This record gives sequence, C-alpha cells and structure tokens, in this order.
Amino acid sequence: MFGTRRSIFVREQVSLMKLRDTYDLLDPETEAVLGQAKDEPATWAKWSRLLVKKALLPTTLHIYPTGQTQPVLSVHKKAAFLRTRLEVRDASGQMIMGLLSKAFSLGGAFRILDPAGQEVGELKGDWKGWDYKATVQGQPMGVVTKKWAGLLKEAFTNADRYLVQSERPEQLPMLLGLALAVDVVYKERQG
Repeated sequence: MFGTRRSIFVREQVSLMKLRDTYDLLDPETEAVLGQAKDEPATWAKWSRLLVKKALLPTTLHIYPTGQTQPVLSVHKKAAFLRTRLEVRDASGQMIMGLLSKAFSLGGAFRILDPAGQEVGELKGDWKGWDYKATVQGQPMGVVTKKWAGLLKEAFTNADRYLVQSERPEQLPMLLGLALAVDVVYKERQG
C-alpha cells in the first residue's frame, strides 16, 4: 500500500449518528482506493460515546490495504482529559512512534516520541489548524493539510479530508498515523 509512495489522500466517510469512523485512503492523483482506516474501539468505549465525549475515550484505528483483513498500521489512542497519548504501531505490533498532545497550542500540536519515550520531533499546526508540519530531529518529515470539502460538508458534518505528503517514502506510514491522530484528537466535534 505504501511502497515508494510519498503522498496519500485521507477522506473521512460521512454518516449520521456514527459510533465508529471510517476513512478512505486514496491515491492523490487518480483517486483510486488504496485502503481504509477503521476506528475500532472496545465495545464498552463504543457505546460510551453515547454519553461521554468521544475525545475522552480510548480507541484504536487500524489501517487496511484494499482486499486485506490484517492491518498494516495501527494508531492507539489512550483515554485522555487534558493531554492525549497515542501510539503508532506497525503490522507486527511494534511501536514505531509515540505521540503526546500539547496541552495548549493554537492550531494543535503533538510531541513525537521514539519507542523509548524520548522526544524526537513535533507535529505543529498553523493558527487555523489546517496545515501541520512534522519535523524529526530537526529535519522536515512532511506535511498534513486539511482540505476544504465544500460549504455544506464543512458546515453540517465533521467528515474531514487530508492530503498527507512525506519527504521520503519510508516516512509516509508515520505521517499517515499523525494525520489520523490530528483528526481523532483535534477535529472530532461529535460527543
């Protein structure tokens, strides 16, 4: 699914009264479906979303290439109140990076942690929270850009769209994990 690709388009599916989110992963040039990211919380957490704000509950997003039933990447979000912790794991379950949201930032930001928990970079949004730049060890890793979906979709849904562009192909899975983290932590308005 990733190969030598340096960009991927993430389109959140629109649905009413959803308890789980689904994202289509598309080729930015052809719009061919490459896979899906599915929000798969524990059963108790899914039903708790009817009573508790979704951002406070834990969840797991699994990324599946088209036609496969095993995830190639997972984003695990822990229960949170002020600062959110997330882990991005590969297909074998190995943590490839940790994320810690910054408590106070204008457009949203994460500290990027290595598997040992040491800070190695950051993802920082602009003042309006639409353009995010990731740096690791002082070097640019890529950008996550929220795309305008049109007046009606923006006003009446929380289905977002992101263009994810990495500096190098091997960084695209990590950047996709960052894009999904931005949506789950900062963009979900649903209760």
